[in-house]
Amino acid sequence: MSKIGMNETVVSADLKYFNPNEYELQFKRADLDISLNDKYVGKTVLDTLIRIPGRDTFYVPVQMKVNLKQLFSNAFSMLLTNEMEVKVNGVIRIGRSGFFMNMPVNYSGKQGIDW
Repeated sequence: MSKIGMNETVVSADLKYFNPNEYELQFKRADLDISLNDKYVGKTVLDTLIRIPGRDTFYVPVQMKVNLKQLFSNAFSMLLTNEMEVKVNGVIRIGRSGFFMNMPVNYSGKQGIDW
């Protein structure tokens, strides 16, 4: 956490992705909304060029503005379980050889929490 406040807290994280293609790509931009246990907690915007290796895992550093009031409403239920439902929706800009296109992102899944 780089900035802490009740209405807005900035959280940094490295998101892990896998490129199933055999060729290298470039990740240029992301504009994503994040929800935890069906409650919207924040938005992340990434505007930097990242090289994505073919058929390999890569990491994308992100900063997200989080509404702590929304996060605290989930705090008790998160303490009682070792996983939470994560939803990520938005658009990423990805391409190769100077040709970029917008791709929708609609991820929903359970993520483990290590306490």
